[in-house]
Amino acid sequence: MNEYTRREEVRWTLVASLLMVLCIAPAVILLVTARGRDIPDPQARKVADEAAEKVKPAHACVVAADKLGTEIDPFKATAKAAHLDVDENAAADPKAKKPQTIAGKIRGAIKDVKDKDKEPDVGLAWTAAQPTQKAAKQLAPCRVTAEANAGVRPETAAAWDSIAKGAAIQPAADDKTAELDAARTLLKLWDGIAIDKVLQQTKDSEAAAQKAADDLSNTADKATIIEPIPDRLVPRRLAVGVGVGLSVIALLLSYLSVRVASNRRLMTLVPLREAAKTSQPGLHAAAVLRLAAQPSGGLPGGVIGSALGGLVAAAVARSDADVFIGGVMTGFLFGLGVQFLYRMLMGATPWRARANELADIEKPAIPIVLVLSGVNPGLEGAFIKFFTGLSQADAAGTVEKLAAQAEERILAAADAGAAARQAGAPGMPGMPGQ
Repeated sequence: MNEYTRREEVRWTLVASLLMVLCIAPAVILLVTARGRDIPDPQARKVADEAAEKVKPAHACVVAADKLGTEIDPFKATAKAAHLDVDENAAADPKAKKPQTIAGKIRGAIKDVKDKDKEPDVGLAWTAAQPTQKAAKQLAPCRVTAEANAGVRPETAAAWDSIAKGAAIQPAADDKTAELDAARTLLKLWDGIAIDKVLQQTKDSEAAAQKAADDLSNTADKATIIEPIPDRLVPRRLAVGVGVGLSVIALLLSYLSVRVASNRRLMTLVPLREAAKTSQPGLHAAAVLRLAAQPSGGLPGGVIGSALGGLVAAAVARSDADVFIGGVMTGFLFGLGVQFLYRMLMGATPWRARANELADIEKPAIPIVLVLSGVNPGLEGAFIKFFTGLSQADAAGTVEKLAAQAEERILAAADAGAAARQAGAPGMPGMPGQ
């Protein structure tokens, strides 16, 4: 800035700077404080789904316990019919005295037949026991789940131990003796087992698992998290910095334009000061008029437009910083268009004020007021077009002629005024009518 900077250039530069700060600052705040949408918490939903999955094995345990309880009584009935409850260690005493009489022999034969009828049915033994063994094998792993969900219960501990032992029984294939022993072992394990209490514990476990799943599902339905704002073409932080940088660059360009314009006036007018004191007084005044006809420097429209565009973009699309860059650039171009349109509408209206402003600084030998008085109001645009098309010498001559004509008009007007005053003063000494 120097003394050749126009007052309007200074005024619009300050206005543009202030508006840029007032617009870009809230725009940056809007972008920085932007937050994503509230979306369901996927972690909470995952936990709820995992809890719901735990209900399925708990229900399978209930089915397995019920299955075992259903199979035990039929197994016991079948075992009794198959004589599995006969003492397998009972055998005939080899030292027993054999009957010697015919009647004794007959009675012995009848007894042997009856004893043979009481022998265990090996083929039916394992077939009857196998359903309970399979149910026990399915139920045995449920102890951990049941005790975790429903708690450890002393009244079911022995039953769970029997179930674990029964699940571990697996006779060798095609070994009837091993199958008979396995069936008798299962029969002993199921004798007096508290399967009803085990069933109740599994039901309580399922209910606890279902309640936990329902609670977690309700919590997941209400739990939300803030969705991260995704980056677009440009990373979000970089986009904010680019938008602010473009606004600052627009302001710097405006400053530079003002400085270039004021320096051009300085470099044009200062060398003409000496010429005005010699043989070409009109050159100085002509240069003042020509410089006054040039538009002001600066890009205030672009600066204001970029700031307003950035603010609008940040308010409309807080989550998309790319839009902020587009808003700043679009606003800059739009502001420049408005500035040029404003200058076109203003036309030559500011020319006289600008010329007087420069004249106050330069004080040319030919008063600018005299030259301007020679230009009829409303015809400034036509005069500027004509005047700027002249060479320096012709422009200087035109200025001198306009000033001379203005002086002649002033002198003529002064003479006419003096004559009018003299004619309108009767009774003066030496005047007619005395």
